[in-house]
Amino acid sequence: MDNPYLASLESLKNSLKTETEMLKKQLETAAKDMGSKKVWVGKAASNWAKDLEGRRSRMKVLVEKLIPAVDAEIAKCPEKVTPGEAKMMRMDLQGY
Repeated sequence: MDNPYLASLESLKNSLKTETEMLKKQLETAAKDMGSKKVWVGKAASNWAKDLEGRRSRMKVLVEKLIPAVDAEIAKCPEKVTPGEAKMMRMDLQGY
């Protein structure tokens, strides 16, 4: 039988591709807007913009690790499992 974990991980990977791209764009837009000094100006704004840029960079690094982590789990999963294993996996995925 097909491995239910594998299908679930593939679905997660596809969702992550969409979500991570959207998150990176949103963080980049926010950092760019703050850096332009058209949104907010002053010492507090400069400090906040620096903090935002630092957080954007850190989030980008973390987000870029998500898909490789899922790929590593996918690589560990056998494509086929026994019917009993598949049943247990489905139950696990449903929270039983």
